[in-house]
Amino acid sequence: MNIKKLIKRNKRRSIITILGISIASSLILSIGIFFSSFREYMIDTVKREIGDYHVIVKGDIKENSTIKKIKIKDGRNYITFNNIGRVYINTEKICKSKCESITYNDSLLSLYGISKNENILNTYKKIIYFLVISFSVIVFIIIYNSFKVSINTRKRDICLYKLSGCTNYDVYKIIIKESLLLGLIGMVLGFIISLILNTTLINILNSILYEIFNGRLSLKIYLPFIIIPFIFMTLVIVLSSSFPLKNIKKYRPIELFKAKDDIYKSNVKRYKNIPLWLSIINYQRGREKYKSLIICIFISVLSINIFSLTLNYGLKCIEEYVITPDYDLFVNVEGDYNLEKLSEDLKSEKTLIYKSCEYTSHIPKDYYLKESKEKEKLLITNLKNNEIVNKIDLIDDSNKIKHLKQNIFKNLTEIKIDNEDKIIDNLKLTNKIPFGLKGTENIIVNLDEEKFNGICEYYNSNMFIKTKYKGIDNYLENKIKKDELNMTYYNSKKSKEIMNNIVLLVKIALYGICLLIILVMLTSVINITSSSINYRKKEFSSLQSIGLEKKDILSSLFLESLIVSLKGWGYAVPFIFIINKMIFTSIKSVFDFKNMIINLNILIISLILSQILVFISMAISHHNLKEKSLINNIKDI
Repeated sequence: MNIKKLIKRNKRRSIITILGISIASSLILSIGIFFSSFREYMIDTVKREIGDYHVIVKGDIKENSTIKKIKIKDGRNYITFNNIGRVYINTEKICKSKCESITYNDSLLSLYGISKNENILNTYKKIIYFLVISFSVIVFIIIYNSFKVSINTRKRDICLYKLSGCTNYDVYKIIIKESLLLGLIGMVLGFIISLILNTTLINILNSILYEIFNGRLSLKIYLPFIIIPFIFMTLVIVLSSSFPLKNIKKYRPIELFKAKDDIYKSNVKRYKNIPLWLSIINYQRGREKYKSLIICIFISVLSINIFSLTLNYGLKCIEEYVITPDYDLFVNVEGDYNLEKLSEDLKSEKTLIYKSCEYTSHIPKDYYLKESKEKEKLLITNLKNNEIVNKIDLIDDSNKIKHLKQNIFKNLTEIKIDNEDKIIDNLKLTNKIPFGLKGTENIIVNLDEEKFNGICEYYNSNMFIKTKYKGIDNYLENKIKKDELNMTYYNSKKSKEIMNNIVLLVKIALYGICLLIILVMLTSVINITSSSINYRKKEFSSLQSIGLEKKDILSSLFLESLIVSLKGWGYAVPFIFIINKMIFTSIKSVFDFKNMIINLNILIISLILSQILVFISMAISHHNLKEKSLINNIKDI
């Protein structure tokens, strides 16, 4: 049997199968390609920041052909070998005479997987194994169901093979060879697609995370990282095409001559609503055939919802437990410096500062509140008003992370700050947190100029700025160099942008994975539904011959798709809640979460999406039956 002719004869099914395998392959192979590129970026970073050497040897060494280059600096030999895999062996050879010290470049060697102290390469491999196995299970179940339905619908061909003298083993070889050829074509296309996807992802990373990366990511291929997903994808194709072969033994040539008169064999009551009656009777009659489609929907709905829950829990942690400053820039100058002048200079430079706060501060070690039993960490400022901020907004990580928004003191009208011979009294409480000090870990004490100078011998000058000026970093850098200031600054606005970009990147990655899973599901759904509809062409022709209109048949298919989608979705919902409970319990052990996240929108959307995909596949497959005449369909040719 010519496999190429067999594939061409089933052209439509072969194309859909190849598309499904190529999309699944692109998902799994992309993992290896991305880690290859990231590993190469890490190697370049280590070489640039630490050095492109393998070992530092201090003392007399014996040179040989294993050494690629030697750089001598401060009496030490920075050695790079020709073969990085033999660094330790070659180092022992060149240090036959006693060396004073040997220091290996572990940061670089660990990325090659040969460091004795740490092994980043093995860590990458473990992550790749985990991700590849997780996605392989999802892909296997979807592709397996597609192959299973494909073999079931080829019952007539298999019986003809046996009638012509083929054994079960011969049929096995034909189907396995066909599957491997389709798989090979699909994996080649998948590799090309994964290169395109990774190029796009790397360009996005370089554009939105340029502030984090010291350099640029580039597309690289590290063969071991590609072989791992390639092997798993090959196993997925072989196993998913082999498991359904057990049913071939049941197919006997005598079945070719049996009449297929089970179209209306059912005990279901005949409803007046013909489409509803047809959908129910067809579902009950084809329950076994729909099982594969239900499993496919179940896996897809489960995957989409779990990915969405993971993303939402992550965003919730960031939202609740990462305090976002209300300023764009924080400036700190040690010693006495006129920040009012800096503020005026910034305003004169048209930096669009629309809110600022200048103050001096002191954090004493021994100060404590007289009414407090334990010493407290105080931030004493000269923001006037002689008051203590009673409102605390911070993260307490003593046992597990808790977000606190509460008053520290109760029913106190007078508080004294006592430090041996220095006492400040007549202070009042306030819940108003000064601009820029939201989320501080200190109890804020605001004093007027006189009281502040009375207890603070050393202080820092600080300034919080709210601005729209994008070039303020360059302005401050130039000012520090020009005036030789001992000044530091923190750009909160840029940090927030980086955080938002990271969140955006995570969203793109997770929803991209969901999209690929949906596409794999779609190819499987098309394969299953087209095979099912083609198998039922005699039934549809019979219904049309007795006067049933096209709209009634489409209505029946719509209701069938709804029943199947509800079934698959219904099986997935309990598992979604169980996994959600497990995720919530794990997060609750670290964070102070009170309620589980319930993604009702994603649940409903996944149901609607599944139903639409199944119905469209059924409708298109039914429409294609017009290519054959009514008489031929009734003859079941």
